[in-house]
Amino acid sequence: MISIIYDPVTSMLASLFLGLVLVTAALPKIRNADEFQGVVANYRLLPSFLVMPFARLLPWIELACAVALLVPAWRETAAWVAAGLFVMFALGLAINVGRGRTHIDCGCVRRPTSMSRIGMFHVLRALALAGVALYAAVIPVDIASISVESWLIGIASAGLLTLLYLAADMMVGLPEARSSKS
Repeated sequence: MISIIYDPVTSMLASLFLGLVLVTAALPKIRNADEFQGVVANYRLLPSFLVMPFARLLPWIELACAVALLVPAWRETAAWVAAGLFVMFALGLAINVGRGRTHIDCGCVRRPTSMSRIGMFHVLRALALAGVALYAAVIPVDIASISVESWLIGIASAGLLTLLYLAADMMVGLPEARSSKS
């Protein structure tokens, strides 16, 4: 039997972390809407007439979800929506990896060189984020019961986890090094 650690501080940390991940994913998609539309089209999962509406709506859903994760009354619903988004991302990535289409941009986080490779790392990462979102959805948080120190540690931890997330994305997404012959 699996036991779930019931810790409102950990659940609050999970919500903060997910919110930061969703914001860092949504804002570049909103700023570079045409480029993101191309990324969505390149997945080859949607009929062409749905690509543009999906690409325009998705980042706003991510952003709304990120904000809602910070509002106690909406946190649980937002965590369920985030879990659904991450499962959807995992499926889209897995389908393309299964097709051998690993040369496409995942569209997760914008970087100076937007062309990257996708792989099982991206699928597993999306599933891990879905797991974090499910944890945040099922563990209630009583804001009043969390001490100031726990809040500060939670905010710092969520920030550090997000930086690690972004660093891993950049490292895995770098083009393969070309070997030079001397």
